[in-house]
Amino acid sequence: MRFLIASIVLLLIAFVIKVDLQEGSLPLASFYASSIPSCDEIPQESYVVVKIQQGDTIYSLFSATPSPVKTTFPERLAHFYKLNPHLNLQPLVPGDTVFVPIISHAKENCTN
Repeated sequence: MRFLIASIVLLLIAFVIKVDLQEGSLPLASFYASSIPSCDEIPQESYVVVKIQQGDTIYSLFSATPSPVKTTFPERLAHFYKLNPHLNLQPLVPGDTVFVPIISHAKENCTN
């Protein structure tokens, strides 16, 4: 019985600590001003025109044209379908040309 009560108390303490770390005083520390100059990074999207070859996949196109900024596959796939809406739920056909997105960041609005 002591073990059951001790484990419930331990789980309750862990839950309170987890909630405090997510919604408590530590996340509010980001509101304090810092002396480091800040620059807003605005994503800039450009693209490369690629002619589809036999056996090409979207993953192989992304591998052949890497982006300077590290992005996840789903993010880049969303940009790909935004540039190529005609390929949504369609296979890649050899001979077609597609736009492959390349995402980079430009620093703007720099303040001291």
